[in-house]
Amino acid sequence: MYRLLVAAALVGLVPGLSHAVEIKNVRPCFGPLGATRINTTCLPGDVLFMTYDIEDLKIDAKTGKAKYDTTLELLDEKGKVIFEKKTPNDVLPQLGGTRMPGDLHVIMPPKQPAGKYSVRLTVHDKLADNAKRFSFPFEVESAGFGCVGVAAPGIALPGQHHVTGFALVNLAVNAKKDPDVEVSYRILENGKAVASTVKIFLPQQMPAGVNLAEANFVPLNFPVYLNRPGQYTVEVSATDKIAKKTREFRYKLTVLDVSSLVGR
Repeated sequence: MYRLLVAAALVGLVPGLSHAVEIKNVRPCFGPLGATRINTTCLPGDVLFMTYDIEDLKIDAKTGKAKYDTTLELLDEKGKVIFEKKTPNDVLPQLGGTRMPGDLHVIMPPKQPAGKYSVRLTVHDKLADNAKRFSFPFEVESAGFGCVGVAAPGIALPGQHHVTGFALVNLAVNAKKDPDVEVSYRILENGKAVASTVKIFLPQQMPAGVNLAEANFVPLNFPVYLNRPGQYTVEVSATDKIAKKTREFRYKLTVLDVSSLVGR
């Protein structure tokens, strides 16, 4: 039987009184604090990362803590549960309020069969004795050339180094066992490029230690020094010239104006 590797993590603090827990702001994204992911179709070897908010958890009047369980389930196209994990949470709110931010991620093995799946998360507020759940459908396509494991923060500050990380998988090779891939990275503001497009060519710029005969997997990253605030769009495109396939992804990046946030 095939397997999907699934992990869930909940991070945050919550207080207040409540009688009906809610799950809001469910969002697929590119890793922790990541930019929103628009296309959630996955390749084998990819990661589906999601964040959400738990609202209105009941707080124990004596301990000031919230107590709840989260149950993460993975379902196949027929609705059969193929993975389940229950996690108890006992948290002390240090910032006040009744919200608990959460996240989960689903890791597809390299040989994951193509098909339709869904992830289902249930939150049971143990103090109020009520529960809510959400389901999110996604699809795994057949193995082929593409980008997997994208990690890209959606919010940053001037002076930081912003890094877009990902990996290319299933690169075609020639008779010499070499790939022929061109990767382009550019940043747009109001639809116009803010600087020259950065390009990587493989195999000329293959990262050290990569051996496609052992694992057809090439980790790449694009670091950018953020010199000013603004609203940007990051575009990454990879073309396998041997297989004649192009894959791309894009996301929104907001570089905050620190002076407007903290005052002078």
